[in-house]
Amino acid sequence: MGIRHVILAVLCASATAAAQTTGPPAPPAAPARPALPADPVVGNWRGTLTSASSVESPIIITIVKKGDQYAGSTNGLNAASESALKRVTVSGTNLKIEAADDSKLGAVTLTADLTAEGNTLKGGGTVSVGAQKFDVTLALQRRPRAEAIQPHVDQRVDYFVGRWKYEYLGAEYPPLSPGGRSGTMTFTKAGASNFVSGRLEGELLGKPYQEQLSIEMDPETNMLAVVDKRPDGVELVSVASWRSPIAITFQTSPVQANGKMYQLRRVISVMSPTAFDVTEEFSVDGGPFKRLGNGHYTKLTP
Repeated sequence: MGIRHVILAVLCASATAAAQTTGPPAPPAAPARPALPADPVVGNWRGTLTSASSVESPIIITIVKKGDQYAGSTNGLNAASESALKRVTVSGTNLKIEAADDSKLGAVTLTADLTAEGNTLKGGGTVSVGAQKFDVTLALQRRPRAEAIQPHVDQRVDYFVGRWKYEYLGAEYPPLSPGGRSGTMTFTKAGASNFVSGRLEGELLGKPYQEQLSIEMDPETNMLAVVDKRPDGVELVSVASWRSPIAITFQTSPVQANGKMYQLRRVISVMSPTAFDVTEEFSVDGGPFKRLGNGHYTKLTP
């Protein structure tokens, strides 16, 4: 996923024709410079992330804007997929980002403060693994990249309609997650409404497993109301934002169990019209969010 390829390299390195005239010929005209976008930070930025020990790793950062909201994604140059940025803050030419991912060494985070100047984006940042932190510098150029995933997906509830294959790998953590599971999810739409209902059928620890999911969308605000009903009686209710074309962010209402308050945060990374990834985090009693699990959905039939 996203920054895994970049971060692992950083961690290892830190541990160890002209018109004719009657006069003299005119000097050749300077090549025209490409016009810069109206927004100084929007675009596809390709470059390097360099550790304190001078080891360079390729990285791509994509920043998009819809209305007044910014969003983005990041990946290593050779990665097969992108992951959505957890945080994007823009002030003029200044850009602050936060990305998170998993590795064999555990959960990792990249934060960076960058400044755009024309077609360059530079600045410093930190890669964190638990309590360990590593300083890095980033130097990027705004360039088109054919290999970047640029999902052309209509932000409508119809996106979900159809039958999807899913695989989820994560911890068993009641009441928020029953654990790793796989199977199919089928969404159906009620007439011309903005409401879809879903039925998940699969296996959990070798036994049959089912969930029910409903999604209602406000097409004017791109906000979603989502209800997830588990077979053990737990009901997760959340409001989600689909203001970014590449990510949908959820946060559930708190759920009380065993004398504690649990909350789930979920990000759907829209990869294409037929695939999306899910990242889930949890918080207990208002504490910091920690990684819970990851899922991948692939559409089988419309």
